[in-house]
Amino acid sequence: MHERIAEIIKEYERIGITSHLGPEADAIGSLLAVKLILDSLGKKTYPVLRDPVPDSLKFLAGASEMLSPIELKPDLIDVWFVVDCGQLSRVGEGLMQIIQGHKCVVNIDHHRGNPEFGHVNWVEITASTTMIIYKLARLLDVEVTPALATCLYSGIIADTDSFRNSNTDAAVVEMASELLKLGANAREVAVNLYESRSLGESRLIGYSLLNAQVDDGIIWTSLSQRVFQDMGVTVNDTERLAEELRSIADVKVALLFKEMGNGKIKVSLRSKNGMDVSRVARLFGGGGHTQAAGCLVWGDLNEVESKVIGEIRKTIHQNERGV
Repeated sequence: MHERIAEIIKEYERIGITSHLGPEADAIGSLLAVKLILDSLGKKTYPVLRDPVPDSLKFLAGASEMLSPIELKPDLIDVWFVVDCGQLSRVGEGLMQIIQGHKCVVNIDHHRGNPEFGHVNWVEITASTTMIIYKLARLLDVEVTPALATCLYSGIIADTDSFRNSNTDAAVVEMASELLKLGANAREVAVNLYESRSLGESRLIGYSLLNAQVDDGIIWTSLSQRVFQDMGVTVNDTERLAEELRSIADVKVALLFKEMGNGKIKVSLRSKNGMDVSRVARLFGGGGHTQAAGCLVWGDLNEVESKVIGEIRKTIHQNERGV
């Protein structure tokens, strides 16, 4: 399988690369790392995302070259690389229609339950997809430059929440150490991921904490379109709100409900002590990891809040009974 990916890269020249909606550091880091690897091999790359690169990740090499789907000419693409996507639908409807009918799709991902939607699949349960991309760079004997190492390191930091999540093990720390030796800029990553909060995001954190509800080990807050408008902020300013809620003492699960303005509610789920919130996210068509997951649900804000909290209560009670 690994060798087949190497053969595909050797065979094709024009390569599209994409990842999931609402991309964070593992998605962007993986996508740009693949781009840097392929660029170094003389390939023509087309990095494309439905959603824009978050401001906090624009420091990564190649971020300024990201295309939107309307800028893409699909006929130019010989092969697609889809990275950090638990399901192909997560790339967005427009891109999914382009990719699912393509002659060659390479799927590289670390999510449990990935259905292996590609013609070639490298699905491995690791802390981050960038860990797999690092292995790909080694397989292809590509030089891991400081710029590439920084992309890869960013994904590890984000998906382990700075080595705080239960997916942190010796292999993760060892690979992070290797990337630092290769020139990954740890301080730049830390500043951009954790110390570049906008004033709007800071105000939103205050609002969320003031209006949070806590019951039975669950903390949650809901952000309506009216809240976004009144505070002069957007959904993009909510990136780390769920983590802030999870940091409260005695909380088992943190939930953040965001009204998207299109009849959908975006739900971010976070947990402590290894409780698997991805199971609940999958019930509502989403996915993710044991301690960090999400879903996009059609419906009224209060209705979705009630349904998701109900399933979280069941999960907590099942865990307490050892089910």
